[in-house]
Amino acid sequence: MRCGVLELSATYLHLTELLDQGHLHDSLKPAVAFARQYGIPLDLAMSADVNGFSWGMADALYDAGVRFLSTNINVHHGNYPFGTAPVPFYWESPGGKRILVWSGMAYHKANILGLMGGWSPDVDPGIPGITIASPGGWVDVQDISMAERKVLAMVEGLEQSGYPYDFLPLMGSGLYTDNSPPTDAYCTLIAAWNQAHGDRVHIRSATLGEFFQHLVATVPNIPTFRGDWPDWWSEGAIATPLDTLIFRNAQRVKRTVELLDPDQRVIGQQQLDQIAHKLIMYAEHTFGYSHTNSASLLSQQIFARKSKLAVEADELAGAALEDVLRSRGEGPFTARRPFSYRVINQLPIARQAVVHLPVDFWEVAVVEQPFQIIDETGKRYQHQVANAPRGRAVAVVVELGPGEERRLSLVPGGAAADAPEVGPLSGFENPWYRIGWTPGAGVDSLVSSASGRSLLDAAAPALGAPVYQIFPGGNRSAAAGFAHSPRTIPHAEVTVGSCVAIHQSSVGPIFCSWILEYQVPGASVYELEITCYPDLPQIDLTARLRKHDVQDPEGMYIAFPLALEGAQWYLDKPGGPIRPGIDQLPGTCCDYYMIQHGAALVGLHSGLVLATPDAPMVQIGGLHLWDFGTQIEPVGPLFSWLTNNKWETNFKQICGGSYEFRYTIEAGREFSDVALALRCCQAHNYPLVVLRE
Repeated sequence: MRCGVLELSATYLHLTELLDQGHLHDSLKPAVAFARQYGIPLDLAMSADVNGFSWGMADALYDAGVRFLSTNINVHHGNYPFGTAPVPFYWESPGGKRILVWSGMAYHKANILGLMGGWSPDVDPGIPGITIASPGGWVDVQDISMAERKVLAMVEGLEQSGYPYDFLPLMGSGLYTDNSPPTDAYCTLIAAWNQAHGDRVHIRSATLGEFFQHLVATVPNIPTFRGDWPDWWSEGAIATPLDTLIFRNAQRVKRTVELLDPDQRVIGQQQLDQIAHKLIMYAEHTFGYSHTNSASLLSQQIFARKSKLAVEADELAGAALEDVLRSRGEGPFTARRPFSYRVINQLPIARQAVVHLPVDFWEVAVVEQPFQIIDETGKRYQHQVANAPRGRAVAVVVELGPGEERRLSLVPGGAAADAPEVGPLSGFENPWYRIGWTPGAGVDSLVSSASGRSLLDAAAPALGAPVYQIFPGGNRSAAAGFAHSPRTIPHAEVTVGSCVAIHQSSVGPIFCSWILEYQVPGASVYELEITCYPDLPQIDLTARLRKHDVQDPEGMYIAFPLALEGAQWYLDKPGGPIRPGIDQLPGTCCDYYMIQHGAALVGLHSGLVLATPDAPMVQIGGLHLWDFGTQIEPVGPLFSWLTNNKWETNFKQICGGSYEFRYTIEAGREFSDVALALRCCQAHNYPLVVLRE
């Protein structure tokens, strides 16, 4: 490696887009540390199979010393950027840094062309724009006869199609399989080829470093493109929605630990690295092996081991948070714990939010009598008692500055609280908005108090309504295509759920909540809990879903038909916000996007914020599964994609189970600023920390 005969790639894993920006940097640390320890050059990265990267990966690679990235995309369920390959370009990061990318043809091309030796499929190699007739089947390649049928035909086809270069890198493996062993059989084949045909087409083995040196030296005016590189394969992560939800919680808890313990006085770097390692391994793009429709022990083992990574990350992060909270004043679990609490704003921004002070079930009698909530200055807080798992929770509104904490005490006595009045079943109004719902339709109105204008698209499904899509009898492989084979997209049936019942679940001075029950195919239960606050501008939505097991390709969505005149969607992605269809590389996926904290609909004079702590996938403007679209406008309703089973390999093909997904909506004039809007998304993903002394 030191002398360049072998190379080290900075990319240890092929990732989904689940990781936040910091963990993208962390994913490169093993290679960086190894290179530094042994004095090995590390200025390049190689990727195969996956169809894209979070835009922030460009910054992460550059910061790790990488200046060159080679990709070999597998177009099954996806496509190359720019719609073809190979293409060289400079990829400019959100921070303005550039790395040189060779977007090459899919990996294993050298095997299919008969250049690697051993068992290889004798099929059309799938060169974009070129068809090479092949008999099919498998051949034990021991000479150059298969290469003679294919390589010269490929070169002729490239020349006729206007291919602009006199060189072409081809990637090969010891065998035609992922995770292949190495071989040296190609050395003999290359020597035989050059002896017979080297005067026209000379073949040599080369490192990526040698190739990029040649590329820079011989190709002038390589264009620069700036933007996100959405991965066509990211949706696989929601084939296991519960595991991914647990992963997202673990990632947030780890960040909370770091915010509460910035100097690492309690949790050291080694513990943080352990959590990061589990998160990064879970974010690797395969969730199962290549035969995931099997109920075999092997299939179940691999899925269970993947789930274990998310669970272990969550367990380690939770234990670290417990240690940090104890250092910040959380008391021991004793027979008579004081009703004394600390509320901490872990973020560097001022916030006003509802906190829930826990009361255990054996202590419920205390809050059934008159009591007061008082802080250390003697200020009294209006409060509301609500049901909570294993007890009650006392809700109060707290306003805290950046990093500020406040001590609250529950003190028996005082005037008895007035009996809450049952609110109207049809809606709610506060100084910021007016929201309403009706049986059958569900949430059919949301009006800004400031402007008097509706914030919903009346032509789209109702706010929070379930939307079910199924492709009866759909052939996944035919829809995906392979090696540029034609795609046959199955017929889709789409059903918007019907609201069949509405009842109020909570009422009080701090919040009011209602539950809307829906009937929708694909699920035995879908209920939407709406929580509104008299003194806060936000609306909280919680969707509870009991999903059926369904074998046909299908998906469940929640509709967010938010609308503002002249506004555009900005998505919170690692590295920075993007506008779908605008701030991304040409020819990349516009069907769906994986996001971090949420999305913002930003207009000239106001904006709408949608926080999505649990569900990372969204579609914009409509449902686009298997559209393979590469153009879209950043407008129209947003659909939160809850479950997906479209893949025939690597991911689960049934998504049954019980799930809960949370969302927060907030509107305001200040959200005409994209940075402020997405900062609000982040704040709604990180509730104020509450500990009991």
